[in-house]
Amino acid sequence: MLSLIFTLVISVAVSPVGLAFADEGVTDKKTASLEEIKLSISPSFTLKDADHVINGVALRNRTSGWIPLRGIPIGSTVKQAFLYYNFSDGSEIGDRKSSVLFDGNRVDGTKTADNTDPCWSMAGNHTYRADVTSFIPATNPNGDYEVVIDFNKRTSTTGQNPWSPGESQTKRLEGATLLIVFCNESTSGKVVLIYDKLTGSEFSGSAIFNLSHPALSGNGLFSMSGADGQRGGGHDNGASNETGTFNGTQFSGPPVAASDWDGSAGWPLPQLWDVHTHIVKLDGTCSTVEYTAGGDCLVPVVFILGNF
Repeated sequence: MLSLIFTLVISVAVSPVGLAFADEGVTDKKTASLEEIKLSISPSFTLKDADHVINGVALRNRTSGWIPLRGIPIGSTVKQAFLYYNFSDGSEIGDRKSSVLFDGNRVDGTKTADNTDPCWSMAGNHTYRADVTSFIPATNPNGDYEVVIDFNKRTSTTGQNPWSPGESQTKRLEGATLLIVFCNESTSGKVVLIYDKLTGSEFSGSAIFNLSHPALSGNGLFSMSGADGQRGGGHDNGASNETGTFNGTQFSGPPVAASDWDGSAGWPLPQLWDVHTHIVKLDGTCSTVEYTAGGDCLVPVVFILGNF
């Protein structure tokens, strides 16, 4: 077994009673009700004259995987590369640092968020960010990158369906996402804003995220990565109908598109990890993202905004 040494404003309003589920009906520990989560978040990073690409890999019931990163134009320069990774374990508050192997290089990640475990009978869920800029090739950053997250002897490596059979674990890995910010002649005047101060963002009902930024208008890109999205308990579609709106306009979920929380980074199995990018309309100094879930327990990992 590989061993590695390894200000946000929150308001909560209780909605009508419902069950939040992930693991065969385990309910959200915060409450037996579906809650409305409201967060106001400032960017952790603002990168000017830049654009971004993002992709990820689901890691439940395994400890390593490959992230296929594509979309960077030839001749671009990498300004910044972050690896985000997430897991649940027996601690409500995660360690300040957690190490990861990125393409064979050990990197120390810094914790960006603690959250309630998304209904897998664990004590807490934790997100980390590692700076991997120096490990991205300068000549052609488009490629496949291997990630190994720190695990313990009770972490499953069976590759089984997460719901059948349900395996007893003391550390459940969720996934990893690679975000690369780049620049070239066409990115002049663009901006990339990264939001990862997401402690307290786990939700199973309604979640509203107010993302502050400099005055922006016109077309933009909104990217997200999140943990524990699923189609259902394996292959059904009972938990994949979450809707999303951006400044009041629906961009994800039925009837307009697939959900942002369908576990598609891990299709067909193990699911439980999502990465999506959408074209949106920007207007003013705050953008509001709202998700409505039907009871599934979900954890935002990172949001990114950019303008055209």
